[in-house]
Amino acid sequence: MRNLKFILPLFLVFAITFISCEEEETPEPEEEQIEVNETSIIPSTYSGRPNNVLGCIEIGSRITSIEVWDHGTVDGDIVSIIANGDVIIDEQVLDGPSNPIEVNYNFSYNGFNYVTLYAHNLGDIAPNTCTIAINGVEFILEANLDANGAINVIVEGYGVDCTDAQSGTGGGSGGSGGSGGSGGSGGSGGGGSTNGDVIFWTSTDFGCGPISVNVSGVGSSTITGFYSSTPDCDQTGAGGNFNNLAPGTYNFSASCTTLTWNGSFTISENTCTTFQLTN
Repeated sequence: MRNLKFILPLFLVFAITFISCEEEETPEPEEEQIEVNETSIIPSTYSGRPNNVLGCIEIGSRITSIEVWDHGTVDGDIVSIIANGDVIIDEQVLDGPSNPIEVNYNFSYNGFNYVTLYAHNLGDIAPNTCTIAINGVEFILEANLDANGAINVIVEGYGVDCTDAQSGTGGGSGGSGGSGGSGGSGGSGGGGSTNGDVIFWTSTDFGCGPISVNVSGVGSSTITGFYSSTPDCDQTGAGGNFNNLAPGTYNFSASCTTLTWNGSFTISENTCTTFQLTN
């Protein structure tokens, strides 16, 4: 009995020590790696047609409300809209901005996602064009029966932005006035490559909301602010930027709720062109 009283405490000490060692040797669980799409995931084709990348937007929330309507004249355009491979609007006729098609969509990828426009016809006025608003951020896509229009959609907060998108956009000098607005003024400066850049800008708030600028065959960008002096092409805070354009002449249109602009501009090698929209 005495031996048992002596052995029992020793056994307990040994057991506690052994368990402590076991706990110390248990490896720390590895931190789960978050997958991020750091480059564009737009596929090269959809439904047998090539996807033309027309721009990039950034959104703060992956849970989105999407509105789609005919850009410009309502002319019977029939479209499908594809987001990350999911058909979210299937062969529907576009109406005007007062009667948009509305859907909700969760852009589930971290970083790069995408939206594609597929044209089922050209309407009465080619090409097939639509305005898309994602959580209120507007942009324009165009497509025809030979090619689709696509745009990168980046969910913010994962270390990537639209500067990581490998897609071209456009710019210029000179222009003609549209209804309610004047063409604006152009200028040029030094660039950084054999291609050129452009920034569309305003020096005041026209009170008509964001200005959507569309460059034919290139894509769109939305102006959301204004500058007190002529900006450089690397200033992206207010939008209106089109980068890495091949030299040549481009047509553009721009609009807000009450003003429109139309015109053309020329891109030269290794230049930054600034284009001021005026009222």
